[in-house]
Amino acid sequence: MNNISTNKLPAPTWTWLNVNEHKVAVPENVIKAESSSEDIPEEVKVGKVDFSSICLGDIELGAGEEFRKYSHVAKTGGNSYTVSSGVKVAEPLRITYDYSENESAEECKLSRVAVVLGDESELTLVITYKGNPGFAASDIRIKAAKNAKLTLVEVFQLDDASTFIGSIGGRYLDKSGLKLIQLTTGSAKIGLACSADLDGYKSWLDIDTGYLVDKDGTLDINYVARHRGKLTDSKIGVSGVLRDRAEKTFRGTIDFIKGCKDATGDEREDVLLMNEGVHNNTVPLILCAEEDVEGAHGASIGKISDEILFYLQARGIPEDEINELMAKSRIDAVAGRIPDEVTRNMLLSED
Repeated sequence: MNNISTNKLPAPTWTWLNVNEHKVAVPENVIKAESSSEDIPEEVKVGKVDFSSICLGDIELGAGEEFRKYSHVAKTGGNSYTVSSGVKVAEPLRITYDYSENESAEECKLSRVAVVLGDESELTLVITYKGNPGFAASDIRIKAAKNAKLTLVEVFQLDDASTFIGSIGGRYLDKSGLKLIQLTTGSAKIGLACSADLDGYKSWLDIDTGYLVDKDGTLDINYVARHRGKLTDSKIGVSGVLRDRAEKTFRGTIDFIKGCKDATGDEREDVLLMNEGVHNNTVPLILCAEEDVEGAHGASIGKISDEILFYLQARGIPEDEINELMAKSRIDAVAGRIPDEVTRNMLLSED
């Protein structure tokens, strides 16, 4: 096992806070993660991934350079999904990584995915990760041409003993953008990251994340929006629940780079703490090298109020059930915004 640093905060704060990065021990042996997919829409061209190309090789990854090197050295291959200019794919592309057959922690199951969108194209991509991989990682890179839109939904249903690193990087030209929905539940050790280069005029990023971490699970999140183009916009919304002895760190960075005149950015987190033993870190960050911009951030962190507990208990609902209802409502709220009806209904129907 080798230690790598991931999810580094773009502008480090005090080291004693232990929030500047997420250190992970990764296996030396890396193999390709096998996936399955339902009927692939005929408008989507499937090929072999080439992260060394000019198109994808220089994209910043949310998990950072050490993870990039780890993925590059592995050379496990992967799939690219291309949508031609002017094509709006009506049906979602659904991909599943089921790790139930291979749970060794001595090797990393690495998935590598590239999404390339032509001008005026649209695609919804739904990726589900489930089972117990032991150790797994994903490397997703996106290139969106003018007026293109990618909706990326990632659902994490990993078993308790799992460790996972997820990294997304993308570049977006004029009026193109990414709608990212991530949903994770359970007590695995998960690191999630997304970096977006908003290069083009009115390019945009919209992130909607829901989590429920319990037992001894850990969740480490790092989102970075690089505003380079004029009138670019980013919205980062994170909502979750921590219970038992769970730990979570959220880093959200809005980086206004010189020249991104009239850009706007907003990041919010809402955390519900269910037990005394949980540990939460929330690190909202705004970097500003351009004067004519507008940025905002905020966080709401706390327990269920006594007023709500009293109100619901007065109507005959036991406290344990109240906790379950409040926790499920956070997850269901995000799941309900998934545009794929099949995935949305599957998640909302789960107990």
